[in-house]
Amino acid sequence: MITLNKWYPLVQPTHTATQLAFEKAVEKVQEDYKLAYECLKQVRKTEDLEVEMYNKRGRQNTIELGSFEDRRRFQIFV
Repeated sequence: MITLNKWYPLVQPTHTATQLAFEKAVEKVQEDYKLAYECLKQVRKTEDLEVEMYNKRGRQNTIELGSFEDRRRFQIFV
């Protein structure tokens, strides 16, 4: 007699639905973390550039104001 298993073998799943859902959730969280980390690096880089530009502008203003305070230098040319 031929058994039913010979013609229609049962395949046991290697993963259950909950395991697959968990793995997809983990992958999504990891991808979100990578994107958030890249965004954080870009924000920090932008903030560093803003601080550098602010400091350069401050130095430029200091030099411009300092040049008008030195009256003796201008009196030489008059």
